[in-house]
Amino acid sequence: MKGSAVVALQERLRSLGVFKGTADGVFGAETLAAVKAAQRRFKLAPDGVVGTGTWGVLLR
Repeated sequence: MKGSAVVALQERLRSLGVFKGTADGVFGAETLAAVKAAQRRFKLAPDGVVGTGTWGVLLR
């Protein structure tokens, strides 16, 4: 997966301090690890899937 939605995701993950990479729009291993870290922080199942529940807590 790649594109502007991934850039927005990466920027939000960076603002939370869980993503240290460049917001390049590519959902790679580093982005996956950051998503799982954010999911753990917000007490969600750390499955790496950015569904409605994950987006909901990321956009708070």
